[in-house]
Amino acid sequence: NILAIKGSPKKDGTSSTITDDLIKKIENAKNKIKTYDLNSLNIHGCQECYSCRNNKTDKCIVNDDITEILESAKTTDVIIVSTPVFYSDISAQLKCFIDRTWSYFGKTGTSADHLPRNRTLVFILSYGYNNPDVYNQLYEKYKHYFNLFGFNNCYLIKAYGVQYNSSNVININEVNDLLEKVSKKINDDV
Repeated sequence: NILAIKGSPKKDGTSSTITDDLIKKIENAKNKIKTYDLNSLNIHGCQECYSCRNNKTDKCIVNDDITEILESAKTTDVIIVSTPVFYSDISAQLKCFIDRTWSYFGKTGTSADHLPRNRTLVFILSYGYNNPDVYNQLYEKYKHYFNLFGFNNCYLIKAYGVQYNSSNVININEVNDLLEKVSKKINDDV
């Protein structure tokens, strides 16, 4: 009922580490958690073949390691996505997954209303700038798409000031407070 998707190319990168910290806080007997490290998978981008729409299905015709993740994301109660910011956007690995969710619109061609509603999104960003608000629009952009898929309870955890080969997160206390708050909410709701 909980799906974690790591978009970092580094297994020990900041966004991946924060994701692991959150998973530790929500691991219990009632929470079934599936974690995927996109960088270690065989994944391909959307081919814009329109098979999902032409066949009126919400299944992507591309058969790779994202196929299982797409199926899990359709019904999960909680989705955790994490990514470093590269060139003012999410990682290519996470973008590949998100592009493939276009298949969710295949049943109708215009909406993904068949997917469950009132689900939870935790969006984890890490970046080098010291400005806490520099990438807020990035979160808002991707939150919009996840809202279309029924993820209406959304949380942003951002770690900033993290430079190359540095583990120093300027706002580490804020990150830890948010991890506590979000994990409590997930454990109470799921």
